[in-house]
Amino acid sequence: MITTPYRPYYVVLTSGRVALWFHEEQVIEADTQYDNLDVFLWSVVRYAAVRAGVLDPAAVEADFRSLGRPGALAPEIGLLALMP
Repeated sequence: MITTPYRPYYVVLTSGRVALWFHEEQVIEADTQYDNLDVFLWSVVRYAAVRAGVLDPAAVEADFRSLGRPGALAPEIGLLALMP
């Protein structure tokens, strides 16, 4: 179970980028965006596989870091911060 101080929602922007949206504050997070829906889904599938115990967290973390994905790397709100 994920325990975070926020409930993340994701939105697809008109540019095609996927961004984290905090509905309580009505703010779109500028520093955690994914380039497009493909990159977002690639990241979420790997994150879910780590949570399910199918993929090794260290390998997935290395992939995220090598690609420099801000949506995954952002401290406290990126996918890496939520991984076990």
